[in-house]
Amino acid sequence: MRSLLSSIAVLVVFTGLAASAQDLTIVSKATHDGGPPETTVSYLSSDHVRISQGDGRESIVDFKTGQITTLDGKKKTYYVTTRADMEALSARMQEQMNSPEMKKAQQEMKNLSPDQQKQMDSAMGGMFAVDVQDLGTTRKVAGYTCENWKMTMGQFSRTEECLTNELKFPPQAWEMYRGFADNMKTMMAALGPMAKSMARMQEQLKKMKGYPLANTSTVEIMGHKSVTTSEVTEIKHGPIPPSAWDVPAGYTKVDNPMLKAFQSRSKR
Repeated sequence: MRSLLSSIAVLVVFTGLAASAQDLTIVSKATHDGGPPETTVSYLSSDHVRISQGDGRESIVDFKTGQITTLDGKKKTYYVTTRADMEALSARMQEQMNSPEMKKAQQEMKNLSPDQQKQMDSAMGGMFAVDVQDLGTTRKVAGYTCENWKMTMGQFSRTEECLTNELKFPPQAWEMYRGFADNMKTMMAALGPMAKSMARMQEQLKKMKGYPLANTSTVEIMGHKSVTTSEVTEIKHGPIPPSAWDVPAGYTKVDNPMLKAFQSRSKR
């Protein structure tokens, strides 16, 4: 689910940003739970994107193949998600939604009273209830003007971002990303009762147009609080070396955890 939400967030970044431009190299400072700052580097081109999230986590998206490579710098491991994997995940989710157990649960929900159904919808929606606010203020980050936004997700997640529309991204990036986005929508449709809540969340996220130059995210789950920050310090325009799209030497390929989880459920 975390991968699903991250993909939707990436979708928002590219919305409305297609314009004539050079490739971009974006340097940032990131912190995690008050630890020492680390330098992260992300790359955006017409056919690839490499996003560094700090704490050794990175994702490489190949727009031509639709393949996503997820790296863990601490464990020196990586896994790959292909378009075929996304289609398989969607099919498995749909299969589970059509299982006798799920159909029985859906029938029981239909037999609930209007008040009970309303309570159920509220509980399901609470998992993905997103509130997005334009704070109406601006500031300068790395020489670019950005607008301050706030996003909350239920009671457990709060994010403040400063988004800029002054960066001009490679024109092909959004179009090439659309194929992957379509697969994400298919997966969302397979979520059954949760699909409506996910759709509402996606509509809220569409309000936040622009690239995040600064970000502070706070997550509180079961009494544990985690805070991550990131702020762009430099943006470079110009060609990106092909090596930026390669998995670093010394990394070991591991099984895709999303596929592994669904395979385990299918065997039950």
